Amino acid sequence: MEQVGEEHKLDFFSIMKNSHTSIKFPVIILSNPQLGKNIGAVARVMENFCFEELRLVNPRDGWPNDDAISTAAGSKNVLNNVSVFETIEQACKDINIVISTTARKRDLNLREISIHKALSLSYMKIEERGKTGFLFGAESSGLSNEEIVMSDYSFSIPVNQDFSSINLSHSVMIVCWEYYNKYIVCSKQIKKERAKKVHNLATNSEKEYFFNKMNNMLQKSNFFHSKHMNNSIMKNMRSLFNRSSLTTQEVKTLNGIIKSLFDYNNET
Repeated sequence: MEQVGEEHKLDFFSIMKNSHTSIKFPVIILSNPQLGKNIGAVARVMENFCFEELRLVNPRDGWPNDDAISTAAGSKNVLNNVSVFETIEQACKDINIVISTTARKRDLNLREISIHKALSLSYMKIEERGKTGFLFGAESSGLSNEEIVMSDYSFSIPVNQDFSSINLSHSVMIVCWEYYNKYIVCSKQIKKERAKKVHNLATNSEKEYFFNKMNNMLQKSNFFHSKHMNNSIMKNMRSLFNRSSLTTQEVKTLNGIIKSLFDYNNET
């Protein structure tokens, strides 16, 4: 699998630093994990996507575990932050929303949601300074009904129904990647919106001056063959440029460009 680019990681952290937002991610909780290698693989993918808090409930082979540490390939931020609990209740004591993963439908009175809804709920709760956790079951059997009912929501990862078994670390990776991607996109959008506020957006009169100037010069150059063509093209131009949220400087630049092109064509 291709590794996450270092430039993306640096870009993400710079975005969060500039937005004065503390970096927080959901907690990953493994209930009754069996193989140390799988725990190590989980730690590795968590580190890939900036997740740091891993909680283990009753790991079969105990903790610390040499197999887990070797498989984690130096994921120190995660390995140094592992907590071990005897029960799910203890592991989730400080968590506001617990979301469990399941590979099959359960005959339980639970709120079953999509993975995208689960990620959105988690993201919004963390934005409200809350804490969320994603709960995963043992490799061989997943979560039992008794374990799932301790969660607020549950979801299944959409997969090939003829081959639906997913390795534990792969399940965690999907959740981590989706959340990481969503966090970056949202953070970039925040940065973009803040950048627009720094620059002065063009006023309606400034844009109207540009549209009228462009229209007049196109008419003088005999670009339009009919009034209908004139109206249709100018409507499209308005729509095109208005979608760009032009700043005052950008409108001035566009005015200068069309004037330069018009003057040049008149001279030749």
